[in-house]
Amino acid sequence: RLMPSTAVYRPRGAGSNYMYCNSESRSRGYDGLAHGIGFGGTTLKPRFFISENLDGCMVANADLTFEPGSLLPDIEEEGHLGSTMTSSRKYFDLESLEVWGVGGESTVSNAIGAREKQREIVAANIRKARKVDKAQFLDDFKSGLIESKAFQHREQMRGRGDCHVDDNDPKNYVYEK
Repeated sequence: RLMPSTAVYRPRGAGSNYMYCNSESRSRGYDGLAHGIGFGGTTLKPRFFISENLDGCMVANADLTFEPGSLLPDIEEEGHLGSTMTSSRKYFDLESLEVWGVGGESTVSNAIGAREKQREIVAANIRKARKVDKAQFLDDFKSGLIESKAFQHREQMRGRGDCHVDDNDPKNYVYEK
């Protein structure tokens, strides 16, 4: 067989994972998903996968989406009890990657505008999440929703003869000597 060789692996119709892209690097490790670009396979193990940092890329010989076949030259490995076997999943590192874009200046401008709009939405949601409704927070403490000993004295005061608790009064209780 002459090297390099080319082949076409057409969709089989059994799977629907044609392409996968996860560029959310800040979720790395939390969502359990592969971070990069993948083709075929599953979101956890794509058939052909290019990682976000171009290291530890992966390729497999078969999946449900595309016809089976080797995407990289076969590498024989020493298997169990000294037998040789051909690996069905291989790891490799990319040294370079050429990327082409189509669409012209207007498409690029629209994409950059959409990205900025999305970033503004995310920033607004983060600002909203950071704001604390202090009155609601205090009510949660008083109700016992958030466990704290800060208002435990109120329950200890109830039932004492020298203390009157009025839930409608903002000062809440009156202590008589």
